[in-house]
Amino acid sequence: MSHSVVLGLGLGVGAAVYLALAAYVWMYRRAAGGRGLVAILLANVEWSLCYAFELSTRTVAAAQVWSGLKFIGIVAFAPAFWTFVTSYSGRRGPLRARTLVLLGIEPVIVLLLLAVPGLSHLIHSYPEDATGHLPSAPVAEAGVLFWPHTVYTYTVLLTAMGILVARLFRIARPYRRQARALIVAVITPLIGNLVFNLDPDLTGWVDPTPFLFAVTATVLVWGFFRLRLLDVVPVARSLVIEQMVDGVLVLDAYGRIVDANPAGSALLHRGRGENIGRYVADLLPGVADLLDGQGEVRTVRGHTRLYGEQGASAVELALSLTTLSDSGGSRTGRLLVLTDVSEQVATQRRLGELLEEQTRLAGVLQAGLRPPELPAVPGLVIAARSRPGGRGEEVGGDFYDVHPAVAGEWAFVLGDVSGKGVQAAVVTSMVRYTVRTLSVQGWTPAQVLQQLNAAMLEPDDPERFCTLVYGRTGPLPLPNGDQAGLRPTLGRPTGVRLWIALGGHPQPLLRRRDGSIAPLDVTGTALGLLAGVDIGEVVVDLLPGDLLVAYTDGVIEARKGEEQFGEARLAWVVGATADRFSRMADVRPAELVEAVADAVVGAVTGFARDRDDVAVLVLAVG
Repeated sequence: MSHSVVLGLGLGVGAAVYLALAAYVWMYRRAAGGRGLVAILLANVEWSLCYAFELSTRTVAAAQVWSGLKFIGIVAFAPAFWTFVTSYSGRRGPLRARTLVLLGIEPVIVLLLLAVPGLSHLIHSYPEDATGHLPSAPVAEAGVLFWPHTVYTYTVLLTAMGILVARLFRIARPYRRQARALIVAVITPLIGNLVFNLDPDLTGWVDPTPFLFAVTATVLVWGFFRLRLLDVVPVARSLVIEQMVDGVLVLDAYGRIVDANPAGSALLHRGRGENIGRYVADLLPGVADLLDGQGEVRTVRGHTRLYGEQGASAVELALSLTTLSDSGGSRTGRLLVLTDVSEQVATQRRLGELLEEQTRLAGVLQAGLRPPELPAVPGLVIAARSRPGGRGEEVGGDFYDVHPAVAGEWAFVLGDVSGKGVQAAVVTSMVRYTVRTLSVQGWTPAQVLQQLNAAMLEPDDPERFCTLVYGRTGPLPLPNGDQAGLRPTLGRPTGVRLWIALGGHPQPLLRRRDGSIAPLDVTGTALGLLAGVDIGEVVVDLLPGDLLVAYTDGVIEARKGEEQFGEARLAWVVGATADRFSRMADVRPAELVEAVADAVVGAVTGFARDRDDVAVLVLAVG
């Protein structure tokens, strides 16, 4: 068997491998870059098959035909690689489509020249002897347009490679080594092709490019679908998950752990470094069913039991898996919240448990649904209060949070989740940490609530919903150094601008320093009930002496017989407390917000003993 025939058989086997890989990738074509990777593999299939026949033939005419057909795969490779890279890097829309059309002009011209017998020599041609047979080394001679075509192809490939390199080196540090290996695997065939084009004798008169691309294809597919190198979700760790009470795992699009907070690592009985890169279904078998489903933003819940290293004890975990998407609708990753509900499950099985034990467990859960203390927010002083309804033995759905947002801004949220008990705690935890995740994406408050609404939609649980007031802080612009009669004084606060969105929540009260009180002129739809919601947003300039009071419906709906506490009574409590403090000397804003929060909660609890959960958030310039 001749050397050329052996090489041809090798190329044929390689083409079959490419085709099998393309079929495998096609099953995951919805993933970013999936279709581009299929196109790359199919281009290699065509290139390898035609080159196999070219090496196996002995006549000039047949070699010219197969060599021309080989160029279909060759010219298609650069646009296919460009499509793969741009799709992965997040580029979309008309500009990307127009670029692809422009990239296709040169390949079409090359194929047209090869198709015309009188013009094919401009690209390449085979020398022949008097018998019409090929010489011992079947290598075509380059035409005058071959090198411009080669330069164009290398330019496209290297530009796409530059985009890919920039993207890969933004991946989390544990993946840097794999990223470098992927870059080397893609560049190697280009080097082999360049060496062959410059001097075929150095490669034994055989183009090594199709053979080298076998390594590239294997690394791309393996990295794409096994190592998940191309689906790592950027996470602002210091702002989002490090201080969470519940365990949180950040997953890529295919269920591989790319980040974990300390609580999540503790629940899995492994260090963070041991978790990164592992399939979550291998560590938590009960989560496998939750990972089903692709595409749309949604949240699913589940339950599993996690055994310790020795198998002697088990932890009951409530699971909440949220799929998040960016503003363009593409999935960016998934957030898995693990809530240890072992004590709650045990309590449900022990129906004769004492009321004091139930109350203690509820207190532990409630503490995990809100920050143990509020952070210091530049320019603001904030006070928060929360009281469970009834006798306090059940976990309620009222919660609040204050956390960093983007670019030095801060966000605050006050909400009320439907229901009570463990399920309410799981949903509340999901809502709170989903809002934290969305706050660092740079979206407006209205967009944050729209994304949260999409994440909460659950057709199997129509009773699960929440109301929410969400605000973002920012500096207050003071044109010409003066606004509303307020001149900035060195060392004294001048005010804060708030962007506030409402999702079905009671309108917060705004008390101005002149004593006037009115609800904010903003409304919105409750979240988690409808796919399309109307979210209102308003801008509030909070000046020194002003108060913003946000509250849950348990405040104004508290009843004593047929009488409700009501909005008017709430406004009176806020105004009377603020007026009393305004007559005192040297009262600090922090003391004022604490006094107003205490006064509201005290008035409600004193008014109605049998009531719903209540929560209050009071803001002032400080």
